[in-house]
Amino acid sequence: MKKVKILQAGDLHFDTPFKDLNKNIALISKEELLEVFSKIISMCIENSVDILLLTGDIFDNLTVNKKTLVFIKSQLERISNIKVFISPGNHDPYYEKSFYKMIEWPSNVHIFKSSVESVVLQDLETVVWGAGFNTHHVKKSMLKNISINEKYINIMVIHGDISNSDEGNDYNPITLRDIEDSRLDYIAIGHRHNYSGILRQKDTCYAYAGCPQGRGFDELGDKGIIVGEVSKGTVDLKFIRTSKRNYYVVDVDISNSVSYEEIKERVINSISEEERKNNLYKVILKGEIESYINLNEDVVFEKIKDYFYFVKVIDNTDVKLDFDKISKDYSIKGVYARKLLDKMEEDDYDDEVIKLALKIGIQCLSHEEVNLNDYK
Repeated sequence: MKKVKILQAGDLHFDTPFKDLNKNIALISKEELLEVFSKIISMCIENSVDILLLTGDIFDNLTVNKKTLVFIKSQLERISNIKVFISPGNHDPYYEKSFYKMIEWPSNVHIFKSSVESVVLQDLETVVWGAGFNTHHVKKSMLKNISINEKYINIMVIHGDISNSDEGNDYNPITLRDIEDSRLDYIAIGHRHNYSGILRQKDTCYAYAGCPQGRGFDELGDKGIIVGEVSKGTVDLKFIRTSKRNYYVVDVDISNSVSYEEIKERVINSISEEERKNNLYKVILKGEIESYINLNEDVVFEKIKDYFYFVKVIDNTDVKLDFDKISKDYSIKGVYARKLLDKMEEDDYDDEVIKLALKIGIQCLSHEEVNLNDYK
């Protein structure tokens, strides 16, 4: 059976600002994203890939460094024997002044510029289908009117968001019915930043590879590409991690801690040194602590920052309350706490809001410094 070997990648978002990070780490992350793309190109060579499918959002916004454009071109020139197909996405639509027009693309690169079209690769007995965004929003599915070549392998590269209806979102709302009706052997889709697994709708397989490198704490865990073989009616594809560093959100219970040193030890001991030194973490402090501690996120950060490549600290702890003691306390603090606790018994109040009010109020009544910016 004839097979074609593909590598699928997308949503690189070159020169993204990395808003979650400080300036120095953001600059390093931009360079590491280039390293990841170079790694992807090397993987094409190492895996003897026939076709590289880039599923859009190669560029992130209206600001891209010229160095980045030169770099992309130079990397694609390394694989001149491999066919490259690009489907522009909602972040990098193809139009007269887009970045796609600023590169003299190598001859092995084909960019799908608008509605569905196909390219026949006679030597591979394969037809590659694709479409591209022309604007930042495409409100109707572009995956329509596919007439496959029954004798050839039929593959598609497209950027879009799977939807329950043809007009379900602003990002090329592809429906499962569209996928089924296409009768394509495989559809490489971009837009979502998590690996979807290799999915199937009747005779057509499809997948999101996700992004190859996370860009913030909304893109957690391993990121990568899809590589493998597609043949008539079947696929043999797998996900491979390409992310140099991962983003993680970790909850750390610091209940009953009585010092910042103890809090530091709990955080450090919850994550291995290798992971701390190579990845980016958001540490969320949880549990119940005494009201007099007046926990300060900045102090915790200063205590732990040298143990991490990058770390953010979020305080989500609750004030430890002795209800018997509060009921017998006739101070202003006791009266305040009892009134709020009574509110928690009422259906009209949000318990989380009440707990936050308790935390801030008791700190204030204990004559401790409170920074309201910490609670935005």
